[in-house]
Amino acid sequence: MKQDIRDLFKEEDSLKSLPKNHRTEFLEKLQKQPSKKKTSFSWLRIAAVLLVALTIGFSIFYSKLDIEEVSPMVAQIEAVEAEYLQNIEIEWQNFLAIAEDEVLVERFRKKLDELDADYQDISIQFKEDSNNILVIEALVDNLQTRLQILKDIQKHIKILNQKNEQHEKSI
Repeated sequence: MKQDIRDLFKEEDSLKSLPKNHRTEFLEKLQKQPSKKKTSFSWLRIAAVLLVALTIGFSIFYSKLDIEEVSPMVAQIEAVEAEYLQNIEIEWQNFLAIAEDEVLVERFRKKLDELDADYQDISIQFKEDSNNILVIEALVDNLQTRLQILKDIQKHIKILNQKNEQHEKSI
C-alpha cells in the first residue's frame, strides 16, 4: 500500500495531456462570451442616474407644494384678519362722517397709524413663522385694539352729540 507520491503525480500528468490547440479554442470561447462586468456596471450607472433624477424631481415637486399650499390655520387667520380690517375701515369711515373736531380726528389717525405700523411688523413676523402662537395672538390683539378704539370713539362722539342736543333744547 505504500506508494511514492511522486509516482502518482506522474501517472496523473500523463492522463491529463491537453490537445495542442486547446489554448486557442479557450481564448476564442472567452472572447465570444459577453462580459458580465460591463453589463452590471451599465445597469448600476443607469440606476444611479434614475435615483438622482427622481430625488431631484421629488424635492422640487414637494418644495413647490409647500410654497403653494397654505395651511388651514394660516387661511383661517387670514380670513379673520380680512374681516377685522374691513370692520376697522367701516368704523373709521363712520367716525369721519360724524366727527366735527379736526384735532380729535388727527389724534386718532396718529394712534391708528401707530397701531397699523405695529401691525405691519407683526404681519412680517407672521409670514416668517406662521406657527408661532405668540405672533398670532399679537396680530389678533392689534386688530381688536384698533377696532375697539374706533368703537369707543364713536360712543364718545354720540355722547357728546346727545349732550349738545340736550344743551340746545334747554336753551
